[in-house]
Formats: sequence, C-alpha cells, structure tokens
Amino acid sequence: MDTYTEAYRYLDNAKEILRTKAKKEGKFYDDAKYVRMACNTAYSGLLIALNDYFTQKGITMPKQKGKRKQAVNVDFYKQNLAKMNKKKLKEFNSAYSLLHLYGGYDGELSVNNSKDGLYFAKSIIDWIAKQMKS
Repeated sequence: MDTYTEAYRYLDNAKEILRTKAKKEGKFYDDAKYVRMACNTAYSGLLIALNDYFTQKGITMPKQKGKRKQAVNVDFYKQNLAKMNKKKLKEFNSAYSLLHLYGGYDGELSVNNSKDGLYFAKSIIDWIAKQMKS
C-alpha cells in the first residue's frame, strides 16, 4: 500500500469514528473521547503523507535525541511548507489547530471544526498525491 492510500485510509477511519461513535446531535458531537480519537487519526494520516513527501523531496526529517520519528516539532512542517506553497501552509495551520489542538487535545465537540479539519487535511494530501504523480 502506498503512503497516500494509507493517509486516505486514516481520513476514512476518522470519518467512520465520527459517524458511528461520536454521536452527532445537531451541530455538536456528544462524546469527546471519540472526537479526540477521530481527530488524532486524521492528523496522523496528514503527517504520514507529509513525512513521505518531504523524504521524497530530499528534506531530511530531524532526529530528536531519545524521541520517536513522529515526535517532529510542528515548526518543521510549517517551515518546509512555507518554502513550497503558502496556501498549503495556511491549510496545514488550520488542520493543525482544528484536528490536533482543538479536536485531539481539547475534544472540541463542534461538528464544523472536525469537518473543516478533515477538509484541510484531505486538501493537503490531494495536493501531495498530485505533486508526486507529476
């Protein structure tokens, strides 16, 4: 399975968690546990795609002593996206805030926050997939 298929699978899993477990009622979800789970899953999919993209572009992922590969500081992603595409940087900033911070940490129950975060993550993954095919 290629990296982008894997990243899309994470997004699909996040949507499934929200649809079946988070218990949507109107404009809000009822269960913060599943919102956190879904948002963390979607954000992980985005990072999988970005890590592979940067690696294929020859950008060395920083190694942090005593930490796992996924523990890369968010500034690394922001700095490298700023050099490549300012629009995608803005989308990443929004995905980071909506999925990782508000959804993943805070368990923000707003349906629109999760929906927008998923939209931005998918937009970036779509862009990466298109870049890699050209």
